Amino acid sequence: MRIQDQQASAAVGRAGEHLALARLSLAGYLCTLCQIKDHDAYIQTDTRTLTLQVKSASKTHNSSEKYAFHTVKKKNGQRSDVYAFVAVHLDAVIFRRGDEVTSITTYISQDEFLNEKLSMQKTLDSFK
Repeated sequence: MRIQDQQASAAVGRAGEHLALARLSLAGYLCTLCQIKDHDAYIQTDTRTLTLQVKSASKTHNSSEKYAFHTVKKKNGQRSDVYAFVAVHLDAVIFRRGDEVTSITTYISQDEFLNEKLSMQKTLDSFK
């Protein structure tokens, strides 16, 4: 990958992290961006601290109407508690439980992003 492409990809990733954390913060959750090996952030709920992995995309995959997110398990088999999938140019975020993310690549359509409004609360409430 060219250096310019790497920089653009890193910028999209950072934008996605900040957008996901902004949505969580505006909903009243305390969030901490951690930038460690296995997780991107921590989310403090009323009852526990959850780990967050943010996956960002700025365009659909090939000619399809779907975004592709690389969601391979870590070598130790661990996944974050919550995944935030971000379509940066749509300004949209979908939240899912980590144990619901089972494939190597997760595909999400534009329609899902545009119609998904309650995924954050539903996902975080599922940990109570």
